Amino acid sequence: MGSIEQRLPGPYLPTGRVGLVVGIATDPEYRRHGHGLGLVILRDLLAWFRERGTDRVDPLASAEGEPLRRELGFADHCFPVPDRCP
Repeated sequence: MGSIEQRLPGPYLPTGRVGLVVGIATDPEYRRHGHGLGLVILRDLLAWFRERGTDRVDPLASAEGEPLRRELGFADHCFPVPDRCP
């Protein structure tokens, strides 16, 4: 699931459009079978964000989704989950 927020434009957000990856759901019986469904879903969602001109995408990854987030190269940041700050 993803959403796009419209924020005020700025130097790092020229259009002000930010994509949020809210969640990825896979039925339990299909998890951890080597199909890479989460990766496919997230890549498709990132393409959807690109097609809509987002300047940035923020994944809201759970501990279970963290490896997938890292595999796609997302950097650590504090927003919007402050308890992840060092």
